[in-house]
Amino acid sequence: MTSAQDEQVAPPPRQRKIVHIDMDAFYASVEQRDNPDFRGKPVAVGGSRERGVVAAASYEARKFGVRSAMPSVTAKRQCPDLIFVEPRFEVYRAVSQQIREIFAEYTPIIEPLSLDEAYLDVTENLQAIPLARDVALAIRTKIKQQTGLNASAGISYNKFLAKLASDHRKPNGQYVITPGMGPAFVEVLPVGNSTGLDQRQVPGCRASGCSLDSICEISLSNSCRPTSEKPGAYYYWISRGVDNREVRADRIRKSVGAENTFFNDLTEFEAMRSELQPPHRQGLATLRRQEHEGPHDHPQSKVCRLRTYLAEPNIGRCGL
Repeated sequence: MTSAQDEQVAPPPRQRKIVHIDMDAFYASVEQRDNPDFRGKPVAVGGSRERGVVAAASYEARKFGVRSAMPSVTAKRQCPDLIFVEPRFEVYRAVSQQIREIFAEYTPIIEPLSLDEAYLDVTENLQAIPLARDVALAIRTKIKQQTGLNASAGISYNKFLAKLASDHRKPNGQYVITPGMGPAFVEVLPVGNSTGLDQRQVPGCRASGCSLDSICEISLSNSCRPTSEKPGAYYYWISRGVDNREVRADRIRKSVGAENTFFNDLTEFEAMRSELQPPHRQGLATLRRQEHEGPHDHPQSKVCRLRTYLAEPNIGRCGL
């Protein structure tokens, strides 16, 4: 059994208080905050050209079915009045850092998942607030006061349930899942994106519409059969509301990347080589800033219908 599985199965030393903070439509909300003309209107952050992709959508745009990762042409078709805004990642990073500093006023145990969400362990918070729900409310209030942005929060006794809870009262709300509520809350959930599970990877769960209570009927020995890359023990335990993973303030970043969307197909190798150099340099610059550069780093370039070509193992000798 892997160390990750050991961490999942081992009994927790005490009941923890975990908060998952998720900013509401973060990129789009920043744009609406900074440009009053955008407020109350459907806004999408991303490229508006033929091959553009929506990076984030305001809640006004979501009413029309516009979602992140949607092709821009599809989004425009569904919402003709959609306003496209080019992303300003330097601004988003600055606001994210501002929010991170607010987190640090309440706990040093912060596990960022992205610019707009993080786990916080507030079991012993710096403000000595007894209830985790009050910690979450205080953080959300301060975020609103200092940034003008709304955040949602999930509060529970483990990471899995806290993340589920933060989606339960979006936008601009919070929800608590207590130990007494946990098993009943998860057993009716469908196996899918909301739980991070793929029904095709769960032993005994092949039918469409499979819910977590179906997994509860599977024994641990059957769950641990090598049917997928994800350990079966993880499915077994979270289907019972058990997740003993710690909030990791020292979580190591496993990858960095840079990308570009080309408006015309590139069919010649030299043209590809030339166009790939800017994102390649950007990726290397990020690696150096993160101090992850080393002889075993492997930059990759995905070209030609997403086939992957592995570059030279040594960054210093990479030819791109």
